[in-house]
Amino acid sequence: MIAKAESISHGSISIDYITRMGKAEIVKLNHLPKDVDVEAWWAHMQAHQMKFRHKRSKNRPMKNFMIRIEISPAREETEGFTHADWEKLADDFIKAFDAIDLSKIADRKSASHTNIANSQYVVSLHRDSKSGIVHMHLDCNRIDMDGNVNDDHYIGRRATMAANEVTRQRGWVQAEQRSEENKERITQDCMDTLRAISVFSWEVYTRRLSTKGYDLQLRWDSNGEVRGYTVRMGNSIYKSSELGKGRNLVPSKIEATWRKLHPGIPSHTYNHYGKGGKTGIASVTQPKPIPKAEPQINYLREIDVEGHTYSIEIPDKAYDAMKDEIAGFKVDNGIAEHITNVALLLFASYIDIATSLSESIGGGGTSPSSGWGKNDDEDWEWARRCALMAHSMVMNPKPKVKRSHGR
Repeated sequence: MIAKAESISHGSISIDYITRMGKAEIVKLNHLPKDVDVEAWWAHMQAHQMKFRHKRSKNRPMKNFMIRIEISPAREETEGFTHADWEKLADDFIKAFDAIDLSKIADRKSASHTNIANSQYVVSLHRDSKSGIVHMHLDCNRIDMDGNVNDDHYIGRRATMAANEVTRQRGWVQAEQRSEENKERITQDCMDTLRAISVFSWEVYTRRLSTKGYDLQLRWDSNGEVRGYTVRMGNSIYKSSELGKGRNLVPSKIEATWRKLHPGIPSHTYNHYGKGGKTGIASVTQPKPIPKAEPQINYLREIDVEGHTYSIEIPDKAYDAMKDEIAGFKVDNGIAEHITNVALLLFASYIDIATSLSESIGGGGTSPSSGWGKNDDEDWEWARRCALMAHSMVMNPKPKVKRSHGR
């Protein structure tokens, strides 16, 4: 079992996500009413925070009022789990989480424990759409019921240590061992896929692995070459450099690896390039079938900005490309949602509105230049560029203007 944790500011967005607007399975509510809409839970947390605002330092105002935790057991560890089993796992994790003493590491007495058990929180279950693996989300108020602050120093380490403790208690396989087992399994499936394909191409490689339950995210450079990729297995993501032997599955070596598995390929497919006659591998091109005309499917989203609603329509394939790009960013799901909204506005050429939205959520330090636009891009490539720009706009805070006081 693995777990991740962080403190965040966007409590309302996070609760909306982990409950998927009321559609996820709620495992447990703690110190929160059951007979209200999902949107009201964050309001109850905010009311509790205001009740004890006098106990917080005025000189160091708190910005992140929620602790967000994701708990991901392996499929076989929770197979056949009932609702009560999931609730017991949440209780065990919270107990372990609260008990961990990080005061020496953080050099803060407040890090000796947390008090999640006596705080307002929501626990819900999500099921991965591709693998079907279930994982658990926990959103918790940082102000406990006694008005004290749940310390967030080294909170990611606290989550990892709690997951390891629960794993030990239950006799499950530790995360490090599980990770190595996953890498071996993915490596074997990658090699089997390379053996099975008669001609190497990224499209075929990606599609074949997706049928085995993996999600590949390719990273392209400005010349259209694949420079890296990640493989997602359930809730774990592995870089290509972590797989195979001697890095033989990284983009620069994967075609050579494929060729070793297919020694019968004619030698004339080799070519030479660069200084000193450096040998390279030429890809064998596949005959392209005549594509059949398919009706275009569009994705529609409405985005509210400063009291106005903007309806964005984007081709489904372009939206998938945008989501794939955003999935590669190392951000939590709430921030990813912000980036998606800004990217969609950019895709629809609402540049000023996208800029206003990024500024309203703490970004705005970067904005598109005057010559920025779609040009001759395909829709999917334009969607990827919008995602990259949106990431920069959201993640780079607007610099504060220093005012001179004069004399």
